Amino acid sequence: MSVSIGKYHLFERERRGCSYFYYWYEINGRRIQKACGHGCDSKRKAVAYLEKLLKDDLTEAKRKSTLSSITIKDFAKDMFIDGAPHLARWAAKGKVLKRQTIIQHRRHLTGYLLPKFGKLRFSEINPTVVEDFLLEQRLSNSCRNTIMYTLKLIMREARRSGIIDMVPEFEPFKRNGRRQDTLSSEELLALFQYDEQQLINIWKRPDDMRKEKDEIALMFGTLFCVTVSAGLRSGEVRALHRDQISIENSGLVIDRAVDDLGQIGLLKKATEEDPRSRAVIIPEITLKMLERWLGKVKDCHDFLGLIFSYNGKPIANYYILDRFRYGLKNAGIDYESRRLTVHCLRYTYNTRMRTLLSEQVLREFVGHRSISMTDHYDRPILLERLVAYQRVKPSVEQFWG
Repeated sequence: MSVSIGKYHLFERERRGCSYFYYWYEINGRRIQKACGHGCDSKRKAVAYLEKLLKDDLTEAKRKSTLSSITIKDFAKDMFIDGAPHLARWAAKGKVLKRQTIIQHRRHLTGYLLPKFGKLRFSEINPTVVEDFLLEQRLSNSCRNTIMYTLKLIMREARRSGIIDMVPEFEPFKRNGRRQDTLSSEELLALFQYDEQQLINIWKRPDDMRKEKDEIALMFGTLFCVTVSAGLRSGEVRALHRDQISIENSGLVIDRAVDDLGQIGLLKKATEEDPRSRAVIIPEITLKMLERWLGKVKDCHDFLGLIFSYNGKPIANYYILDRFRYGLKNAGIDYESRRLTVHCLRYTYNTRMRTLLSEQVLREFVGHRSISMTDHYDRPILLERLVAYQRVKPSVEQFWG
């Protein structure tokens, strides 16, 4: 007895208490054989079982056919918007994206991915097509990588929905950003004189159109001095609040930062579960400069109690860079042939303190999780490094016994 129902072939054979079996052939010609389900104790029931199995196969095939026709735009057009279901699900699993990160993904989606790939089906997306497209764009490799990561997140969601079976492997582009240069001891002294008027003269904006108040220049001079004395990021010093300063302990608690949207929130790479907060001791002269500034703003009702603010808000990132370059220019420091932005102050701190602190303490002060990051930020001026090594000269003298 042999009955065919679609691709399935029913036959009868007594084996381990079961009489009805069926087989079919896969695309590669391999024969697969299975027993009919429980309760198939008659030919009629076995045939009904296979008819239902075939019907389920057709339903699944139709579902997969429908899913395979979904385009990138159909699936992703509403992703990375506040309140989107996938963001809520990620948050429930502990993957909470910062608002600026969500905005960045949305920008990549609407600015690059949908215009180029929106009409394509997921099966038509492959690494070669994506890489060739990104290479045509006038973007840094870092930006290309973040666009690819946005696409990978979308494709992971498509895999979860059953649209694709696997996410292609995208090879990242090599980062081509230059490391920052560092400031020498002489340059630091020129930029950060303790004398109030000298500090104002360095950080005052040359402007023929209006007279700027000296307090603005003093604020920026103090701000940059604190930045380089504690190895802070720009967003961290711009978010510095009164309650983060401990005069009696000569230090700062770093637990918040201003993001790209001007909002005060978590530190870089921080999450609610891992805030990445840290404490750092600052030099006495910096502490005195900070106390002097606090005395001038103690009666000022600034934005949320910020130490450094402008027009009642956190200082904008572009404005702080603009002012930093004014200071460098006033001090006669060339920033055009060297890589000197506000972030160079963090490099300078890391480099100078590496000869003074243990690796563990230095990493705790700057907030690095690995020695490799400390190595990355080490940009020594070799003559100054040689001077710093003089303290170990007695040990070197023992080389010859």
